[in-house]
Amino acid sequence: MLQTLQSEDRPATDAEKASLARWGSWGAQGVFQIFDETREDYAGDREHLRSLLSEAQYDAARRTTINAHYTDAAYVQAIWSTVQEIGFIGGTVLEPGSGVGTFIGFAPDTADMTGVELDPTTAAISQALYPEATIRAESFADTKLPAGHFDLVIGNVPFANVTLHDPRHNAGGHSIHNHFILKSLELTRPGGMVAVLTSSFTLDATNPAARREMNQLADLVGAVRLPTGSHRKAAGTDAMTDLLIFRRREPGQEPATILWETVTARQVDGTITRLNSYFDEYPERLLGDLHVGNGMYGAETLQLTTDDLSAVPARLDAALADVVAEAKAAGMVMTERTAEQDRQRAAYVPAAAHEWEGHISTGDNGFTVVENGSHSDLAVPKTQGVELRALLGLRDAARALLSAEAESRDDTADIDALREELKTSYSRYTDTYGPINRYTLRDTGRVDEETQEPIQARITPRAVAIMSRDPFGPLVMALENFDEATQTASPAALLSSRQVQPRRPVLGVDTAEEALTVTLDSVGEVDLDYAASLLGISRDETRAAMGESIYQVPGTDEAYQTRAEYLSGNVREKLEVAQAAALSDDRFAVNVRALTDAMPQPLRMDEVEARLGAVWIDAGTHQEFVREILNDPYATVSNAAGSMWDVKANRHTLSATSNWGTQRMPASDILKQVLEQRPVRVTDEGENNRRVLNPTETAAAQEKAQLLQERFSEWVWEEPERATRLIDEYNRRFNSIVLRDYSTEGERLSLPGMAKDWSPRPHQRAAVARMLSEPAVGLFHQVGAGKTAEMVMGVMEPAPLGHGQQARRRDPKPHAGAVRPRMAPDLSPGPHPRGIIGGPRWRQTPAVRCARGRQRMGRRGYDPNRLPACKPQPRS
Repeated sequence: MLQTLQSEDRPATDAEKASLARWGSWGAQGVFQIFDETREDYAGDREHLRSLLSEAQYDAARRTTINAHYTDAAYVQAIWSTVQEIGFIGGTVLEPGSGVGTFIGFAPDTADMTGVELDPTTAAISQALYPEATIRAESFADTKLPAGHFDLVIGNVPFANVTLHDPRHNAGGHSIHNHFILKSLELTRPGGMVAVLTSSFTLDATNPAARREMNQLADLVGAVRLPTGSHRKAAGTDAMTDLLIFRRREPGQEPATILWETVTARQVDGTITRLNSYFDEYPERLLGDLHVGNGMYGAETLQLTTDDLSAVPARLDAALADVVAEAKAAGMVMTERTAEQDRQRAAYVPAAAHEWEGHISTGDNGFTVVENGSHSDLAVPKTQGVELRALLGLRDAARALLSAEAESRDDTADIDALREELKTSYSRYTDTYGPINRYTLRDTGRVDEETQEPIQARITPRAVAIMSRDPFGPLVMALENFDEATQTASPAALLSSRQVQPRRPVLGVDTAEEALTVTLDSVGEVDLDYAASLLGISRDETRAAMGESIYQVPGTDEAYQTRAEYLSGNVREKLEVAQAAALSDDRFAVNVRALTDAMPQPLRMDEVEARLGAVWIDAGTHQEFVREILNDPYATVSNAAGSMWDVKANRHTLSATSNWGTQRMPASDILKQVLEQRPVRVTDEGENNRRVLNPTETAAAQEKAQLLQERFSEWVWEEPERATRLIDEYNRRFNSIVLRDYSTEGERLSLPGMAKDWSPRPHQRAAVARMLSEPAVGLFHQVGAGKTAEMVMGVMEPAPLGHGQQARRRDPKPHAGAVRPRMAPDLSPGPHPRGIIGGPRWRQTPAVRCARGRQRMGRRGYDPNRLPACKPQPRS
């Protein structure tokens, strides 16, 4: 139905809206299981869904299953009634993680609603249901809006132990639910309200950091905890949730209380657990009875239970009435917008699609810069305005010329005219101001510690410094060849000749090898249909011609990988899959043979060190060892999970207290410490019940621990059957990886958009190919090997192939200024921003401006000793 509405480009009828409103989210019971590839019982539904959605839509839907649960209408109505009682009479309202738009559907007519929803399918359904609302189909982490933009934020935030990348609004790296609340508070004006359902962990988490950040921005007007199961009927989840109502404080006001920042320990059902201190003062706002039991997040989870879930809406209404009365008495109600807030709201101008973060514009009223997706006033000294306008003119002229070159392989009259316009503008600028990259030197009064020479600072003209912060600032700087020694410049090659050579479409090839090369360079993956069209033969003939240069991936619908890709990575796992597939399909016999040949040489026993607690040695083997050395046939060793071990054995035998242990720490206790990789320590009771280290007993116990470790390392390999089993397990776990050779893939790259006179070396091509294939790459080449060029090519290449939308680059701090600012435009002079920040006057400029889904490059210095983990970023 949704696809019909989109193809016919028309609004939904009332009947269609009624049908669309039944949509229950990808996370609903009976729906999220479709995305589990191991569930064969859902294979038919999965195949049908893939036929309806694009690959991007399918991936987005799968990502939302962990937190796509919608809200019971009774709770939605109660929350709307409460915010109206507290003072909302109309205005701009945000629903983050809006889903199908339940809160939008119950909004009063005076509410100007904006919803943010990650899943494009759900967002489209919401827009069809509520065409008068603004629905932004994007991750809330990517939402760019000015601070204080909304009067009210309302909704049910997604909750999971997931952290989204949002350096502006989640610098603390908080879980998704806390991140949503913090960003919502930032986007709410002072005097406005935020009312959201969230995980109970927002209030009950032991770490108070997120709550303290919230309290810096807003007062907690009230909180009500709903019992476990309250969302079962509407969302199919038993998550325990809290309704939190905040009032954004005016600047300069102190927090009303810090009570809710802390948690207190309390005993529930014989278990010590933690509950937010707020509920110590307001126990009636717990709509149920506290118990400890098995919950969504494991055993011994604090739960709030009730015998009558149907009575929860009425109890919620009563609790919220008490919250409203208290808020009115304390003056913590919503206030009307001030004149300044009205002015800021009226001045809001969203950025156009081509205006990325940092884009500078000029108009009759001065200059603006794009910040958080909207235009903000940019202060420019009056004496610098004329020059800045000239620089912006150069930027626009250069962009227009590069865009024209990228769109046509022919040197048309239009391109010639654009080049002449740019050349004239550049000459006019230099005749008036001098070179763009000019600077003066000023003594700082400091001396270099090594050379004892005076340290001088570069002083850049103010207009040029402002221009450098624009996404296309490096492009403007690259319009000339600047000689620092003479402070003179000559026009760059772009002003006299073509610099962008579009990819020439290949219409046909002669060999299967050529077809594979062109396919990978054009599409980025093995596409037999595309390769067949290049060869002018059938798909089956193309597959046969390519032979073992590609392999079909078992368990997929005719998906293929290159030889280099398929015969690398965890080849042992791939071999097991291929062997299983070959049992019923002879086509995969070639996979089995190739993977067998690619398998790493097995490690021998003398090449492996066996240690107590090693993950590749099972608990049964450890138990066998303990029984043998302690001569205790009833000893048990178990590994509950991770590093949690349990050792039970006789503690009073000679073996336990003398041969392998001590009187103070028997062998079983020592073994437990060693298995869990904890320090072996013996302590005595000191003053004030404090434990004090006993050095003598500790040394004795540590000596026994070393003896146990040494004996275990020998014992493991003494029995042939056990030794064979364990060395096979070690090889299976840790000797299955084959590194991929990217040399061939690198040679296949055409690198469209690179400067005509640039010819990368083979190792640079291989580096780019690797960057295209892996989510995070370290380029550990020697100095002078061309790492900067590799980074430029690697960042620019994904865009034509549709691989990446955001790219970031990090350099160790000692090298943060070693890259020429113009390096990227010199190598890749395309129409998109390709800025690398480098040099003293560039170090403080933020280069990370990855916005509006366009390929960008970012860079900043990092401390090599504090390198953050690199992993794909979740979205919501």
